[in-house]
Formats: sequence, structure tokens, C-alpha cells
Amino acid sequence: MRLLKLAMEKQRWDLAAHTIVLAAAKSLCKGERPHASQIRQKSRGAKGQTKH
Repeated sequence: MRLLKLAMEKQRWDLAAHTIVLAAAKSLCKGERPHASQIRQKSRGAKGQTKH
């Protein structure tokens, strides 16, 4: 993420965007789920509610 920080400091938005896309592609190649944290939060029910 050093490259992303440098791109932000120099205001190189094209380089920042490419860095983000590259990081996302690497994580997907490793088999990670792209929205895993959001899925876990949505699947938790509030106390007192039943799932239908």
C-alpha cells in the first residue's frame, strides 16, 4: 500500500486507481471473497428476531 499512499500524496489519481484494481485482482486470485465482511454482518440477525 506504499504505492497507493505515494499516489495520493502526488495526486496521481490514475496511479491510485490502478493500484486499487491491482490489489483487488490479487485478492480475488487468492480466492478471497470480495465482500466477505459485509456478508457476515448482513447474515447476523438482531436479538429477538427470528429468520424466516
